[in-house]
Amino acid sequence: MENRPRILQVVGTSSSSGKSTIAMALCRYFSDLGYRVSPFKSVNMSLNSVSIEGGYEISRSQWLQARASRTEPEKEMNPILLKPEGNGRSQVIVLGKSMGTMDQKSYGKFLSSDGKNVVKSSLDYLAKKFDLIVAEGAGSPAEINIFDRDLANMYVSEIYGTPAVLVADIERGGVFASIYGTVKLMQRPDLLKWIVINKMRGSADLLKSGIEDIEKLTGKKVIGVMPYIPFRLPGEDSLDYGESGSPGGRICVIRYPKMENYSDVDPLIASGLGFTYITSTEQYYSAGCRSLLLPGSKNVESDMEFLLNTGLADIIRQHAAAGGNVLGICGGFQMLGNNIEDPAGIQVYGKSLTGLGLLDTGTVYGGEKTVRTVLYGPYNNLNNKAMRKGYEIHYGTVTTGSRPFLLTDHGPEGAVSESGNVMGTNIHGVLEHNSILSFLSGITVEMDYESEMEKNIDLFTKAFIESIDLDPIKRTLS
Repeated sequence: MENRPRILQVVGTSSSSGKSTIAMALCRYFSDLGYRVSPFKSVNMSLNSVSIEGGYEISRSQWLQARASRTEPEKEMNPILLKPEGNGRSQVIVLGKSMGTMDQKSYGKFLSSDGKNVVKSSLDYLAKKFDLIVAEGAGSPAEINIFDRDLANMYVSEIYGTPAVLVADIERGGVFASIYGTVKLMQRPDLLKWIVINKMRGSADLLKSGIEDIEKLTGKKVIGVMPYIPFRLPGEDSLDYGESGSPGGRICVIRYPKMENYSDVDPLIASGLGFTYITSTEQYYSAGCRSLLLPGSKNVESDMEFLLNTGLADIIRQHAAAGGNVLGICGGFQMLGNNIEDPAGIQVYGKSLTGLGLLDTGTVYGGEKTVRTVLYGPYNNLNNKAMRKGYEIHYGTVTTGSRPFLLTDHGPEGAVSESGNVMGTNIHGVLEHNSILSFLSGITVEMDYESEMEKNIDLFTKAFIESIDLDPIKRTLS
């Protein structure tokens, strides 16, 4: 590729076509070949974010791809992150730091102007440090209504004239129409070199004549058909976690409308315990919940109203009074306390909210956002004292209860009720600790979550290598 940076763009015919996992597999494949690989997604819209070293925040999908690349995640790997808050507004994270909340018009203007410089400078930084950048697109490159501000798709390939591969999801139906339409509508189709058909259930031979025709119609080579593979890896956003949960579990997750950091349930999936989403009192009674999980919330005020209006607030109190376990994480922790104060108008606009009163704690919002990695372990009463790595991403300070839940490298953290069955923490990733997972499930769990992720990355990559002809990509990148 002469003196151009080695950049391979992975775009898709739609959201959830499989771009994230295909990009992840490419990261692992080229890492296995000895390349120093970096993932990249210029603009990501997701509530599934993670804190990395240095106090920066990026999308969890780029964090996972960095893991597949065997490199430490950096803020330049996801220079712009949009976290939707509803009503056309999103919190805008630029190079790992929050710029506050903007409406669509404001962040669209930012993307069209300053955003281009942020993306290119990040790409240039990574190109100097790594042998290869695997850049994931967003949605579809054929969204003709946002071409002026689409920095996540062909803009990345266009900077240095680097190649792209298109991932098409056959599970949605109409795969050849979606391929043809995307190629005909997208910007810079000349930079698109290859096509991968993803999520095939059944024999790829059934597609042979269609593949021959679509290659003639588009002039692009279909380099393989990826079979549908159920796997246990962190998802990019809420769409990756379904509507009902992971069947079989008696740990029930309260799924309020503004739920965020869905990846907190990943250990329940990886361990095989499963979980059930609860959005009504009827679902609670039919699920036979042993433990309740109140996850993070993008808007604590509206989600607290949801709990009150649906009757789930009373259900949570009744469950706790009957001796059932309740765990609140981040926003869920705040809701379990006595009150939430917001004198600066950060989230609840100067109001004071009454919490569920199950923990003797209170929350005060301030202008500073806490973003940091944390080493944690159970404070007491749980068997395994091994420390694990989690992270915090939140506004507001929650008073640590008289009975802390966790011991961290920053000191005691969280709270436990006097009865011992209601717990709260600011730390995401807390279910990766086997003793906490065992306590909530009532089953002894012996799982190395890190190893489990590695195993699933390798399993998916193996299937990818076996299904896709990667020689054309290697020749182009050499």
